[in-house]
Amino acid sequence: MDEVLFREKLAIDSMRQGKGEVSEDALAPALNTDLGTFRCHRGRLEKLLQEGQDIRWEHTVQNVTSSSQGIVVQLKDEKALDADILIGTDGVHSQIRKSLAPEIELKVLPFVVFNGKRQFTRSEYQEMFESKLGARTVVHERHGDIVLEISINEYTSKHVDVSYTYSRPARDDDPLHRPDRAIPGPTDIPEEFYSELEDLKDLQRPFNTIFEATKVRKDRVLHWLMRSTLGGPAEVDHLAKQGVLLVGDAVHAMPILGGEGANNAMKDGVDLARHIVENGTGSLQNFADSRYQSWKSGVEESEQRLAEMHGQAKASL
Repeated sequence: MDEVLFREKLAIDSMRQGKGEVSEDALAPALNTDLGTFRCHRGRLEKLLQEGQDIRWEHTVQNVTSSSQGIVVQLKDEKALDADILIGTDGVHSQIRKSLAPEIELKVLPFVVFNGKRQFTRSEYQEMFESKLGARTVVHERHGDIVLEISINEYTSKHVDVSYTYSRPARDDDPLHRPDRAIPGPTDIPEEFYSELEDLKDLQRPFNTIFEATKVRKDRVLHWLMRSTLGGPAEVDHLAKQGVLLVGDAVHAMPILGGEGANNAMKDGVDLARHIVENGTGSLQNFADSRYQSWKSGVEESEQRLAEMHGQAKASL
């Protein structure tokens, strides 16, 4: 598939002949907006990547052990699997990482972030959004250290799905900053969040419509934690010697805002596949060594962007 067709199939707004445009002034601060950068529809991308693959769902990794005899993956309520090598692609809450490298811990960055979703008819979207967004699929507005962002998630013949994000730095004794909340508890939204929305003044369209507290209460809103992690060279090297390689968010997670975690995870997969074709599976340590500096700079830059978009310097993290 050539690049033109790839973009036509996957762009968020391909239904209106859009190209998923991301302009530099639509982000705070901009991520990579080089020629070819575009916002794609996650569901369609996942479907494309799954074509022709043997993917087996509904299996949960419960624990992983490693010894001189090899690697044992214990699945929940199933027989254990033996392996010579194990590639950990199980994301920011990686059970493989927790089992074999518990010293690699997640860091919760000091930011408050809430994300909501809402659906509009095409006519509603055209009336409220098109004049502001134009061909873009993301727009933001800053109020002091508060950043409001609106993005298009899907554009169909009948409706438009919109995602919106409210974010700011954490403050002293902040009731909205809950770094220790339970993993399955993002839908527990404190009343103070709605109070902060009500305090926003002089918002212009479409921000005044999207961030109206009474409407937000009716939406599906999630409390996002801005997490990052980076396994140290010693931990990554130790795992690789055991035949275990963590990639993507399992080893170099970036915060959702300011990060490019999905892009970097896919790059890990492509680069690893190329490495195995050229060198076999006996040199995972070399692959980890070759990628480590890129992982490290990616995490550091994502944390920097998150701070800068809220008017902060990196040192405050």
